[in-house]
Amino acid sequence: MAIHSFLKVEKGDPDWQFSPERYFGKEFKLIDASTIELAENQSNLMVLRQNPTEKELLAKHLKINVKKDSNLDLIILNELTKNLQQIFLYDVYVEEGAGLNLGIFAKDGKFNKHIIQVYLENESEFNAYGLMSNSVGGDTEIITKIIHQHSDSRSNQVILGTADNESQTVFQGMTVLDKNSDGSEANIECFNMILDEKSRCHSKPDIYVDNNTVRSSLGCTTESLNPDKIYYLQSKGLDFYSAKNAIISSFQGRAIDIIPYEDIKEEVKQLFSG
Repeated sequence: MAIHSFLKVEKGDPDWQFSPERYFGKEFKLIDASTIELAENQSNLMVLRQNPTEKELLAKHLKINVKKDSNLDLIILNELTKNLQQIFLYDVYVEEGAGLNLGIFAKDGKFNKHIIQVYLENESEFNAYGLMSNSVGGDTEIITKIIHQHSDSRSNQVILGTADNESQTVFQGMTVLDKNSDGSEANIECFNMILDEKSRCHSKPDIYVDNNTVRSSLGCTTESLNPDKIYYLQSKGLDFYSAKNAIISSFQGRAIDIIPYEDIKEEVKQLFSG
């Protein structure tokens, strides 16, 4: 698997939408960009640990290319401190017969945004699962756009969000099944838990279909921290904070338990336990 740097520039561009050329939002500086490329007929696991320290609003760009008949497990562990603002841009290409399993776990930050654009070729597969949380009064977001351009491709997304201490999470998931996507399938699931009265969790899953031979499904639920559950656990001997943490941990486990590697699963549990 090749990993190489391909771009280091400064860029101000306030009008980008789902591609590096048209970013929507604040003007930013693109400070770094890299490519991950998995050769044909290969399988591999990669864990990216993102712990930035730059205090200005910055963007980092990652191209991911999974070649024909290969399979990549890519797990992103991201944690920002209270005052940091970062945007992460991911351009993903999954070639014929290839698969990418993307786990994304993003925590905290004043502004912490992950924008993922995926192009799928014939008989390829993209699975995204993950958890975003914010408890420092900031905004953590995962934005996806998946394009089924060819036949018999599959995409599945399971994204969870938790918000506490007047914070916010946002999930926007757009999947496009275009006219050439015969026999393809797309599924989106998102789950949110709001942990106090002043926090917010926003979700907007969308599937656009231009082909009558495809299958699709989507679902979304948002719940508040249930005081009855806390009371029940307190009746079993837990104090309030232990009961609250047990409920949150159980909810977050829906995403964390998808991780197929026990050592990484334990690392993610530790990341979100604090």
